[in-house]
Amino acid sequence: MPPPPRRIQPRERAPYLFATLKARTYNDHSRNAAFSIRDLAWNAPGNRIACALSDKLVRVWNPDKPDLRNSTELKGHTAPVAAVVWDPTHSDRLASCSADHTVRFWDYRSKACAGVVGTGGENTALAWAPDGRAVAVAARDDKVHFIDTRAHARTSTHSLPAPVHGIAFSHSGETLLMATAAGKVLLYDFPSLTPSHSVDAHASAALCLELDPRGVHLAVGGSDAVVGLWDTTEWICLRTLRGMGNPVKCISFSFDGSYICAGSDEIGSHDIEIIHVDTGDLVHTVTTTHPITRIKWHPTKYCLAYSGDPSGLKILNVADSK
Repeated sequence: MPPPPRRIQPRERAPYLFATLKARTYNDHSRNAAFSIRDLAWNAPGNRIACALSDKLVRVWNPDKPDLRNSTELKGHTAPVAAVVWDPTHSDRLASCSADHTVRFWDYRSKACAGVVGTGGENTALAWAPDGRAVAVAARDDKVHFIDTRAHARTSTHSLPAPVHGIAFSHSGETLLMATAAGKVLLYDFPSLTPSHSVDAHASAALCLELDPRGVHLAVGGSDAVVGLWDTTEWICLRTLRGMGNPVKCISFSFDGSYICAGSDEIGSHDIEIIHVDTGDLVHTVTTTHPITRIKWHPTKYCLAYSGDPSGLKILNVADSK
């Protein structure tokens, strides 16, 4: 079971707390780290972080051991890995999808591929259902595939009205949410896959989405350089976060849902802005000289992992996070 969440820090203390953030680098000397990490994912306890890499690998790090020799390589894909996700019910199992038209299931302990499922298309995004029994994978050909994680077999495929850039299950597992190139977020009941609602999130493409851990807000990043925060009961846009200057490719909520960050892989973008969700206030800026290609808050504490730095994966910890 994951450790209990840390004490929530109020808005008033946030600038002082995040000013203590210190970075640790996880250097992979064998590649251009600035652009090789395509996705990041923490396991549920937060004691492992997986990286989807452009050179066909999945690399898993222990955040307490930044030396490359202490990381684990998972090999088998024959094309760049697009996305990686952990089984929410098991801290050692994960899945990855690739442009090689496959989804691979892994057991971190054995470093072995536990199963391979073909999708027939170039895969772009993954989501694992909360009960651990199904994985949804979005493909570039406007389709979403569903995989039984026990049998490692595809159970169904559904065509969609537009390409999907981001995909997630609701915390109950009863709804599948998809950010589309048409700017809409599509909500489908699961497992019936009956369309239940759609949100006009952006005038241009919706590129990423994430539900906050409380299930109160849905954040949607778009090619218009805006993050929209939506109320998940009435589906009203509560506020928009502007100032990115480039298409928003990744977003992440802190473990308590109180803070949010976003990133863009566009040349010229830089810095990490930590925003207080309930007020929209900027509480701290982490200065960088490079784009933030992926970003992910730790599941139980104020700790932030990101990619884009030429030296490799970086993890930021506040002074009292140990």
